[in-house]
Amino acid sequence: MYDITRIQGWPMPVLNELNRPHFDAMAEGKVLVQHCPDCATWLAPGAFLCENCGSTGVQWRQASGRGEIYSYVVMHRTFDPAFEAMVPYNVCLIELEEGPRLLANVVGVANADLTIGSPVQATFESVGEGLPLLKFKPA
Repeated sequence: MYDITRIQGWPMPVLNELNRPHFDAMAEGKVLVQHCPDCATWLAPGAFLCENCGSTGVQWRQASGRGEIYSYVVMHRTFDPAFEAMVPYNVCLIELEEGPRLLANVVGVANADLTIGSPVQATFESVGEGLPLLKFKPA
């Protein structure tokens, strides 16, 4: 869970030691996720311990950036005024090749053409003071 701040009107996570490596890597065009060396479980960013074995030895590792759409919704209403111009927009749960699942938008495809299991590749978009956002595009 991230604390949220606003940068140029956009809700953005407050960077801290649990999420900064993930966002710093995005600025370099990389996807970092976490990995437990004790049980080889891959974890979504922001974990301070392994959800599988409880190890606190969780490390950051670069992921391939490839995955597939695990699930998705198309938002026709928004909870935040910053997103009103984007409606309708998708929010997809992407399962990376390494296993962790990340929430992101899929761009470059019409919402009506989104399908579960479609291969996707990471892409990055800069918003508000250069803070990068991870998105995915069809692979």
